[in-house]
Amino acid sequence: MAARTRSVRWLQRGSRGEDGPRVVEVLPPSRRDETTWVLLAAGFVVLAVIYVVAFERFGAIDRAGAQAGAKGLLPFQVLFRDLPSPRQRVFRAMQEGAAEAVSKRAASGAWPTVASLAEDGIPPFAPDPLDETALRWELRNDGLLRQYVGIPAREGDPAWLVSIAEPEPQGGEKPVPGVVDEEHQSLPDGRLLHVTLWSGTSVPATGVLAEPALRGWKQVRVTSPFEEIERRAGSGGR
Repeated sequence: MAARTRSVRWLQRGSRGEDGPRVVEVLPPSRRDETTWVLLAAGFVVLAVIYVVAFERFGAIDRAGAQAGAKGLLPFQVLFRDLPSPRQRVFRAMQEGAAEAVSKRAASGAWPTVASLAEDGIPPFAPDPLDETALRWELRNDGLLRQYVGIPAREGDPAWLVSIAEPEPQGGEKPVPGVVDEEHQSLPDGRLLHVTLWSGTSVPATGVLAEPALRGWKQVRVTSPFEEIERRAGSGGR
């Protein structure tokens, strides 16, 4: 209060004469502004802690995560080439099945059922005498999210997931010219579908897996995101 009183007196003293020195009042920042910034900073720290604890809670941060970082992957990502041969076979079949499902969606506007894909002989939905996983596939929907879930017949075997996020009806992500991304598929109108392939163990009885990474699932990729960036840079963005 004393500092504020002195500054007010200085203003009054300077205003008696037009030729007097010009006095500028300098006050400390508002306590309200300081409190707002402190609360925002605290909120950010709390969110960061919650995010880390959530990953630890569901087992997404482990030694494999550290190794993934060394390969240019996120903690919940693994590379196709690092999978055992039987799982590589399932992943390749899922790639083919996802591409066929997207093609049928683009042609008809609706996602094909598991039964229709199996009738057309499309893997991994169609029976395969060489397939020892005996996965049972289901199509689950929630809003703009479509997921083909492969549930293993034997306890302890991995489950599999083709997760497809539809673009918003109005707008939606558009492709960048000259950029190819293994996680995106283009619809006839140019909008992008976000397609990811996962392997995990905990499968809910019903409903989609909105956050597979937080449930300990691993996203399987052919290349790491950083390898894609390096390839684009080496090819001049082509």
